Amino acid sequence: MKRKFSIFEYALLFIVLFFAVGYIIFPLIKLVKESFRFNLDSYKTLGSATVLGSAMNSVLLSVVTVIGCAAIGILLAYYFHFYKIPFKKYLSVIFLIPLATPPIVGVVSFLYLLSDNGILSRILFLIFSKNLLTGFQGWTAIIIIHLFSFYPLFFLFASASFEKLDYNVIDASNSLGASKWTTFRKIILPFLLPSVASAGIITFMASMASFSAPFVFGGSIRFLTTEIYNSKINGDTSLTAVLSVFLTLISVVFLFLLRKFRTANEYSLRMKGSVKKIDASKLYNLSVVGKILFPLTGFIILLPVLTLLYLSLIPEGSLIRNYFGDALTFVNYQNIFTTDSVAIPYYNSLIMSLIAVAATIIIGLPASYFTAKKKIKGGNLLESIITLPYGIPGTVIAITLIFSFNSGNVFSFGEILVGTFAIMPLAYTIRNIPAITQSLNSGFNNIDPSLEEASYSLGAGRFKTFRTIILPLIVPAIISGALIVFINSFGEFVSSILLYTFSTKTISIDIYSQLRLYNTGGSAASGFIMFLIVLIALIFSRRKIS
Repeated sequence: MKRKFSIFEYALLFIVLFFAVGYIIFPLIKLVKESFRFNLDSYKTLGSATVLGSAMNSVLLSVVTVIGCAAIGILLAYYFHFYKIPFKKYLSVIFLIPLATPPIVGVVSFLYLLSDNGILSRILFLIFSKNLLTGFQGWTAIIIIHLFSFYPLFFLFASASFEKLDYNVIDASNSLGASKWTTFRKIILPFLLPSVASAGIITFMASMASFSAPFVFGGSIRFLTTEIYNSKINGDTSLTAVLSVFLTLISVVFLFLLRKFRTANEYSLRMKGSVKKIDASKLYNLSVVGKILFPLTGFIILLPVLTLLYLSLIPEGSLIRNYFGDALTFVNYQNIFTTDSVAIPYYNSLIMSLIAVAATIIIGLPASYFTAKKKIKGGNLLESIITLPYGIPGTVIAITLIFSFNSGNVFSFGEILVGTFAIMPLAYTIRNIPAITQSLNSGFNNIDPSLEEASYSLGAGRFKTFRTIILPLIVPAIISGALIVFINSFGEFVSSILLYTFSTKTISIDIYSQLRLYNTGGSAASGFIMFLIVLIALIFSRRKIS
């Protein structure tokens, strides 16, 4: 039986619509208007070799990242599911560590590990008396960093799908004499396609929006995100707007195509009957090489973080230093916790991230409630608008906010937001609202409607039913979504570098500033603390979900 909305529900719907129109649609309209503000000359640059080359580089990087990460993630998940692996419990956690590594931290750790003056280069030089690691820059560096950062998504998604795989099908394939490769290609891979496509969407969008790695290691290689940043710094407002529109269109088109591909392959998950789990006795044995290779790979995954930890203990100084000749010290950590000017970025990052988490829950919960639970008229359109930032790179979101709120309007309540503290958590909220709504949509869709009807039939009101029946069931979805928002916001660099001021500097900006000053120990200490905070949040949220 359909029930009319209460005044409170109408108020919540108004908040959701105000956010969707005021902070997603309105800024995009302003961006397009700004791109036509002076003349069409800037649009003519879209046909130039520079812009087209940047676009091709961005797409190529994203495609290579998706293919490479898919190969690594699926292969790891396959081995973890079907093989006896030494230290499997610990390695499964270690292989997910890059998820707790914010992008700027990953970039810094690889810079200090594999660059010409990196710690691994120094070790190899001490052993072989020659530089064996040179030229860690450009495409090689960016792709390696992307593979390290994004393969855990495929590993996580594929592992979850393997848990739903009916081993009866595998047994049948084996009994018919099919090889491991044939079984994988004909049965397992089609089954994994929906989850792989979901991971592919996230990875492709993240790669298109990638800024940290191309900015630090790109050199003369042009990408759309770095071109937007350069045009903004050079004061070319029209070109900035045009490039932002161009990048958004490319991202949204690929988002649409990837989602269509995922929808077309959803049949793969429709397995009938009870699911038989794989018997431990049927797990394959690893070869001697495999038994060595997996722990070694786990150690390699840990190397960037271990590098940060070690370098954070060396005294402050120049990049050209003898990493192994100075006494280790905690002075870099003491500076962070005892010097107000050094501690401010930590305070800013933490407060901004928590504001973004709170805002996404306040907006995302009713948005999912109306679109996934109540299925209101126009709900599909509202969901599409709320999900739109998923396909908009952080660079573009920052630019749209600059254009929209450099003067007061109804959506900023008459205030200028550019240059204020508020604009950065606003950017984080817009960028991450799809993460929490998608998580909540899954949570709402998994609730049996009969539970709600039973509560109503026993005389419980709508609010009590939501508080006692629905809310406890979606708490895991809220925590999962909030965790993603916190991780993405706490280490955010792409939007922040365009929006921050001296007083609103965040940890990621501070790390970049220390990099430019060649403060190895200070930037490493900041990066390691950022990693620890995100890791603690990850562990805490998983325990709460359990």
